[in-house]
Amino acid sequence: MLLTRSIFLQLIFPFILASGILTFILSMETVYRLIYLIVERGVSVFSVGLMLLYRLPQFLSVTLPLAIVIASVVLMVRLSTDNEIYAMNAIGISYWEIGRPFFLFGIVTTVIALSITLWIQPAGYSAFEEEKLRVLKTQTAKKIQPLVLNYDFPGKVLHVQAKDENEDLSGVFITDKELTVDSMVTIADHGRFKIREGERDLVLYLEDGLIHLQSSTKNYRTISFEKFYNIFRPPQMVPEKKDGHIWGVPTTSLWENSSQSSQMELFLRLTTPWACLAFAVAMVPLGLVNPRQGRSGSFLRGLILVVFYYILWMGAKEMTQNLNYQPHILWLPPLLIWGFGVFSIFMSNPNRSTILDLMKSPAKTEKRLKH
Repeated sequence: MLLTRSIFLQLIFPFILASGILTFILSMETVYRLIYLIVERGVSVFSVGLMLLYRLPQFLSVTLPLAIVIASVVLMVRLSTDNEIYAMNAIGISYWEIGRPFFLFGIVTTVIALSITLWIQPAGYSAFEEEKLRVLKTQTAKKIQPLVLNYDFPGKVLHVQAKDENEDLSGVFITDKELTVDSMVTIADHGRFKIREGERDLVLYLEDGLIHLQSSTKNYRTISFEKFYNIFRPPQMVPEKKDGHIWGVPTTSLWENSSQSSQMELFLRLTTPWACLAFAVAMVPLGLVNPRQGRSGSFLRGLILVVFYYILWMGAKEMTQNLNYQPHILWLPPLLIWGFGVFSIFMSNPNRSTILDLMKSPAKTEKRLKH
């Protein structure tokens, strides 16, 4: 019990430090884009801070397994260079028993990662989308000023004659930024922007207007209307990812949906956190170093292990997406890494003791340490 508690506690600080540094590095692009909202668009710091907070679970789901690798390597290198590993082996403590606290730490971080991917991340992304829509509503109204050409909407130019305190527009003029034969010019007496939250569309509701069309050099038409809905792709105010909306779907909804994309996302949420446990077990033998040969070898082996895992993970994901394999294949990468770790620990033990040593009473280990 004493050995397990000591090693377990020594893993906490490097794990937290590595998680913080990796999360900061991974979020740099998002932070830069969100700072742009403050500087260029005048979004409040509070709203930007909320959006960053809502995105953190997505970053943590990636950085926690990597932090396990770094923390395990750092601790195993220290135990090796201080000759503590060899001292424990000399009194009969096997690598299975040394690996017990790493195994327990991997279980704890896996549970944390599962809670993030299954519940916190979908809720965070859904809240992020809601905050983004709220900011979009506010900023769209602020950016549209009377008698000023507005280029915020991709491919379009917007001009209004006046805007009242209720954000109602009058004298609306819309056209393509680059005029072609098929371009359409719309003029309306009144207009108002609204958000279709389900479709994430920005819609300009126009009333009492005229559409000018010229399909060829000799064919010119005008169409009058009482009501017309002009749908815009929202301005890119925050970072987007293709098909990223599925991140905000609750896990229970994915479980009930049998479509391939939903099942793939569900299995990604279920399988990815188990990399924490797989890395924790695998890094026990890979973190061992000869004190006379330096420490770089352990860090290199850890890097190779991470690269190999993500190659397997991308291959399994590609097979599920494009080759119509069952999403159960996503369990393969963490299981292979875990199996490699168990086999490496077995081969590292001088007496080739079995994995059952993990179940030995901690009191026996503590008794050997006292003697």
